[in-house]
Amino acid sequence: MTATVLEPTGDAAMDTDVAPEDGARAGQRAAAGNTEATASAKTAGPAQAAVASSAEAAGSVEASGTESATKPIPLRRNRNFNLLWGGAVSAMLGLSTADIAYPLVILALTGSPLKAGLFATVQLIASVLATLPVGQLMDRKDRRRLLLLSESVRVVAAGSVAVAYFLGALTFWHLLLTAAALGAIQPFAGARTLLLRQVVAPEQIPAALTAEQVRQQGCELAGPPLGGMLFGISRALPFLFAMAAGLFSLLTVVLLKLPKSVTLAADQAADQPEGPAAAGTDTERGGALLGLKTIMRDPVMRATTLALCLVNTAGYPVFLSLVVRMHQQHAASGTTGLVVGAMALGGLAGTVLVKPLHKVMRPGWLLIVACLVFAVANFGMTFVGAPAADAAFLALSGAVIPSAVVMVNVLILQAVPDEQRGRTAAALDVFLLIGMPAGMLVASAALQWFSPTGTLLGLSLLMTVAVLYSVSQKALRAAQWPDAQQG
Repeated sequence: MTATVLEPTGDAAMDTDVAPEDGARAGQRAAAGNTEATASAKTAGPAQAAVASSAEAAGSVEASGTESATKPIPLRRNRNFNLLWGGAVSAMLGLSTADIAYPLVILALTGSPLKAGLFATVQLIASVLATLPVGQLMDRKDRRRLLLLSESVRVVAAGSVAVAYFLGALTFWHLLLTAAALGAIQPFAGARTLLLRQVVAPEQIPAALTAEQVRQQGCELAGPPLGGMLFGISRALPFLFAMAAGLFSLLTVVLLKLPKSVTLAADQAADQPEGPAAAGTDTERGGALLGLKTIMRDPVMRATTLALCLVNTAGYPVFLSLVVRMHQQHAASGTTGLVVGAMALGGLAGTVLVKPLHKVMRPGWLLIVACLVFAVANFGMTFVGAPAADAAFLALSGAVIPSAVVMVNVLILQAVPDEQRGRTAAALDVFLLIGMPAGMLVASAALQWFSPTGTLLGLSLLMTVAVLYSVSQKALRAAQWPDAQQG
């Protein structure tokens, strides 16, 4: 299973088909001065994003001391954007298809909920350990090469499981090694989103952000039912599909045509020295811990991330609890996939709620309400216990996720320059991930010795703690949207 990753928005290149390195860099600098704050405020919702995506707004590009007006190419004709977005669709669909199959195949091999939970625990621990180093790499190294590396590892991992199954050699230890590999490369997914946001104009960022949400929710909706259906045909099919999807995603990265000023963080391609001098400069700028320091010294950022940490600690093991309960009820694997995919269905519907929710709520209260919805949904799944009701409560939870994602993008990730975004996004991911291995391990042990319903009750009580914490934070309750602060 994969954790929800709240991804950053980056500076944008203008027309990447006709932009040499220096011209693209000049365009980014000129555009950033005039439109970055506006782009941050625009991330209010899909309705505004649709306007932004269809607009042919003019931007000014500075080159050789002169300024000339250029128009950003529409997203539908932006070759690099479409390659990155299409590759992300393929990668996410393959990943979400395999995610539902891993606990199912472990339950089929061992019959142990504890071992099924250990897979996710190992994956999460590997992600936590890799996140900060990978975040620093994304600010220092070529992001396209990092993406090529991560996609190659993903293909090999899924393919090895399928081959081992066909040879009759698939073991629990093989699956744990696969979990470690998948977890370690998971943070590299941020390289794709950083690149994606750099190949669109600043005024197109809301449309690109909405497209990302549609992509993520759509894949998470389609993946679990598809994985359950394929697993019902053959236990190896979900992993073969994930391998094929990974190969397609890898091909899209190979076909990218990006200037160095895009594949490296802003101001790094020309300004960052190599060798020991690079390490010294990086240390002066905060090093790998810069993102953690940025978040922890700001009371709103700190309260937001700690609340989300509690939410993920209590929320992530819910999926395993439902899978085990339906397995004990002898539900079909396809039914299990449909139930798990219901959260993504709610998320897809929730994209239309972003604009109205951001209009009527301040950011802190939006997060508080989201935590309350999660708690209510958890208690509902605890006491009702029917697949249809589980799906409905998961959809309710998913409906508030897009608004929370945009809120985090606006309040945290767009508040830092591009050369620090990799580390800030990594720090945010650490907060989101760090409690999940403990939550998954405790839930796995509880499922081994107690009922899934009892485990869900404990998770619901922990989610209540997240609600109480978020309500208690004065800085969170008083937080304003950036455009309101400017006004």
